[in-house]
Amino acid sequence: MELALQLLILIIPSLIILAVTYFMNKNYVDVLKEFFNEEIKRRKEETKALSHNITAPLRIQAYERLILFLERISPSNLVMRLHQSGMTAHMLHAEILKTIRAEYEHNMSQQVYLSIGAWEIIKTAKEETAKLVNLTGNKLAESATGLDFGESLIQITSQIKKLPTEVAIEYLKKEFADNF
Repeated sequence: MELALQLLILIIPSLIILAVTYFMNKNYVDVLKEFFNEEIKRRKEETKALSHNITAPLRIQAYERLILFLERISPSNLVMRLHQSGMTAHMLHAEILKTIRAEYEHNMSQQVYLSIGAWEIIKTAKEETAKLVNLTGNKLAESATGLDFGESLIQITSQIKKLPTEVAIEYLKKEFADNF
C-alpha cells in the first residue's frame, strides 16, 4: 500500500506536468501559426502596395499610349497623315493597312497593363478599322487616285454613327476612370 501511495505521489504530478506541457505546446504552436500567417499576410499586402506604386504609372501610361494608338488609326487621321500627291488608291490603301499593323505591333506590349476586355476592344477596333479600309479599297476602280481613296474612306466613315476607334476610346476612358 505504501508503495502504491508513493507511486501515485510520483505519477500524478508527472501526469499533470505532462498534460500542462502538452496543452502549452499545442497553444504555443497555434499562437506561432497565427503569428506566421499574420506576418505572411502583412508582407503580401506590403508587396501588393509596393507593386501598385510601381505599376500604377505604367498602367496610366498604357492607357495614354493606347488612346493615342486609337487616334492614330482613325481613318480620317490616317488619310491626312499618309496621303501624298501622286499616290494611287492601291498605294494609299496598302500604306494605311501597313501603318495600322505597325502601330498595333508597336503597342502590343501595353496589353499587360489593361484588362482583358479593354485589350479585346482595342483589337476589335483595329480589325474593324482595317475592314473599313479594305471595304473602301474594294469599292474603287483600279485607276482611282489616292485622293479618291481618301475621300471615299472619309465619306464611308462619316456615315457610321460611332467609329470602332471612338467606341474603344470611350471604353478605355471609362475603365481608366473606374480604376484610377
